[in-house]
Amino acid sequence: MSQSHLWKALSGVLCVYKRSGISSSALIKLLTRQISEAVAEIESTSQVRLPLISLPIVEPHRESGALVVVGRNEIADYRYHPLVSGRSIRSEDIQILDVLPLAANSSGVCLFGVNDGCEKVPEIMAKSWTNGYRIDGLLKKPVDTSAEIGRITRHRIEKVLSRMESEFRGASFRHANVDLESSEAFELARRGVPRAQLPGAQIVYSIDLNWFRSPRFSITAQCSGEDDEMLRQLVENIGINLGLESATIRLQRQNFGPFKSDDSLLEKQINLQNIVRNIQLNRKIIASFESIDKKVVTESTENESSNKIREVFDGFGLKESTKLDDYDAMRPAWPRNY
Repeated sequence: MSQSHLWKALSGVLCVYKRSGISSSALIKLLTRQISEAVAEIESTSQVRLPLISLPIVEPHRESGALVVVGRNEIADYRYHPLVSGRSIRSEDIQILDVLPLAANSSGVCLFGVNDGCEKVPEIMAKSWTNGYRIDGLLKKPVDTSAEIGRITRHRIEKVLSRMESEFRGASFRHANVDLESSEAFELARRGVPRAQLPGAQIVYSIDLNWFRSPRFSITAQCSGEDDEMLRQLVENIGINLGLESATIRLQRQNFGPFKSDDSLLEKQINLQNIVRNIQLNRKIIASFESIDKKVVTESTENESSNKIREVFDGFGLKESTKLDDYDAMRPAWPRNY
């Protein structure tokens, strides 16, 4: 594979699941090191194909003695040999940018722009995708009050969440530059919550209570334009509305727009082949999601959806068939040349 093909395969959007306890910068260093070391290993073990240069063959004339070109000789151009020019891709050449960084003690799905894919980060942020989070909180009794945690019920927390959700719903219409008394606001409310027109606007679309067992609780929030600080303040506001104090003990991003945990790479799966494969798959996910944003409905048959699941992209031009029809149970793992 040439350097241009390798660079093209390593340009796009990468989806990685970040575990708790590792920072975004440390994860970027891990990705950079894995890519550079894998490329160096491929170049050291693969056969080097150097371009050829044509040099003239000059001999003196028999009678006059003048130098005459009698032919041409093609030899390898060692200027492009890895031992002369160095590696085709070094760690300094790789650019990785986190679209929406998570804190070190948070976990979840993360999107990274790789090389030329870094230019798509502002475009992704402008789409105002809806991201899903699971947040676990802990209620605490304030020192200066006589409130009791045991008197807090599930119904009371749900009532507080519904009130906060209605406030955020009204704010979403203001961020969409729509008058609440107009017919346009009625049409938007009939179709759902409007999408933010201003990139980076922090909007919470829904807050649902998963479970509650005093003093612990868990919520699921759908929002856009958020960050860790905003989500932790959201949990603190829940405690304030209950007359208590609350703190976040766990924060997990379950989906980043159309990207879910099934589309992301685990830390132990990070290698060059999986990175290239993930970038190829993410191109299809973004293309299909853009067609939905443009209100273009595309129907897919059952066979097409099953083929998408069965396909395994290699990224280097190879495809592995996982269909049952192509599988031969009688074929041994060793060759039949015996």
